[in-house]
Amino acid sequence: MGARFEIDHANFVGYLTADHRAIAPRAAARTLKMFLMSLAYGQSLISSTMGTPHDWTRQIADAAERESESLSWEDDSILSGPQVARRLDPLRSYFTGYPLYAMVIPSGSWEADKRSFQFFTESAVGSHANALILMPNDLPYGLTSIIDPFPALRVLAEHPIKPPLVVFWTPLMSSCVLQLDDAISFFRTEIVWALDAGAREVDQVIASIAARQKTKRILHLSDLHIGTQEAARRRRWLKEQLARELPSIDKVVITGDLFDNPEEALRESFDEFRADIENITKSDLLVVPGNHDVRSKGNAFGRFGRNAEYVTDLRWSPVTIDRDLQTVFFSFNSSESGNFAKGAVGDRQRLDRSSLFDAEVRRDPSVESFIRIALVHHHPYAYDTKPTAAYEKVLARLFGNEEKFVAFEGADEFMQWCAARGISLVLHGHKHVPRWVEADIPVGGKLQSVVVVGCGSTTGSGGRPMCYDIIAIDPATKRWNVLFFHDEIGDGSGFRLQNVTLDLRAGPR
Repeated sequence: MGARFEIDHANFVGYLTADHRAIAPRAAARTLKMFLMSLAYGQSLISSTMGTPHDWTRQIADAAERESESLSWEDDSILSGPQVARRLDPLRSYFTGYPLYAMVIPSGSWEADKRSFQFFTESAVGSHANALILMPNDLPYGLTSIIDPFPALRVLAEHPIKPPLVVFWTPLMSSCVLQLDDAISFFRTEIVWALDAGAREVDQVIASIAARQKTKRILHLSDLHIGTQEAARRRRWLKEQLARELPSIDKVVITGDLFDNPEEALRESFDEFRADIENITKSDLLVVPGNHDVRSKGNAFGRFGRNAEYVTDLRWSPVTIDRDLQTVFFSFNSSESGNFAKGAVGDRQRLDRSSLFDAEVRRDPSVESFIRIALVHHHPYAYDTKPTAAYEKVLARLFGNEEKFVAFEGADEFMQWCAARGISLVLHGHKHVPRWVEADIPVGGKLQSVVVVGCGSTTGSGGRPMCYDIIAIDPATKRWNVLFFHDEIGDGSGFRLQNVTLDLRAGPR
């Protein structure tokens, strides 16, 4: 059995293939209608039962047509999980109960995707009723962001492999990600005979592959605001959560506002927090200062309210070379200037980082090929733009987009410098609302892609969710994906994966 779909509809497909305990994803009503219409009237399904009295494709088309009639093209609202479930549940019986699921991700290259489609057809028809094979019709030009991702997409996010690729998973929860050539060989030599042996054998051969797959992971925290009641109340819960996450983490970065106010009395709490992280990861914590770390309650006007001496006490370095991650971290103090809670990064800092990096490359030319990440507190792109993606609409509805007194002044010059220096990822905090922005910046007649990722407040300061994100990176291919986690209420309900941003773009990074 096989199904083609738009990448924006991947979560609907994932929910349909999941067992009865799965939670349906939130989604725009119009997007859900488009998905149902594609099943009802498109040529998206193939099956060995086509043309028989038990035609699987016809049964799905009929059910999808009925459910699509309850949705309007004019409705641009965000549907809750239960609302989405009501439209999709009548189709679930046609997508569940298979020993094996696979999703073939194309690359955008005609020749490679010809082979991808051949494998999709071979595996969908050849496995008969023992597997359901899925494949997006194509991929968007830029990054792909999916809200409430189903488990197979989480696995894909955790393994930033260059497409074309295949994600395999089973109802027993084993999963792995392989490049297309490896996936074809794996299917023909191991999966085919395992399907004849039963579901547990399929699960075991996939689990054996997954056990050998490793990736590098950066944990991004921000805006701890130590000294607030929220940080104190949630400190124990946060430490327990991080203790579970940190053993699989290679580097931890914090993008500012470690304290709510620059007070010496708060240093002991942060030093203990730093020691806990470094003892588990066996790697130095990377931090940059935020406005609350150097200004009275985060605000200053002219020379009043500034306390710059605390910057030197944070043990931070302008340029850090991590040879294990094959990554260079450029750290900035965006709170060195700007009134109120605004920030900026002057040319002195940019010149300093350029000199330090070039000196490192002169000493070790291999550093030139490393991934380059910038750390800064203030957000280079304003939050007061109209949200477009489903994830941004959900956040805007919850938090709004107020931008007064907190902007990053001269952000265009900063981003131009990042693009010119080959920085592909900028991590920031400050706004207490997670987000990502992809920017194409002209450099020397070409467009340099730079992605900006904002972490919310890890302690949930200001009534926001408790947030952190994880950047999974592959040093060999220079690819990375981002996984965003929230504890929405901040009462210990649990951090849940809210969104993934996937780099499925063709070509080198």
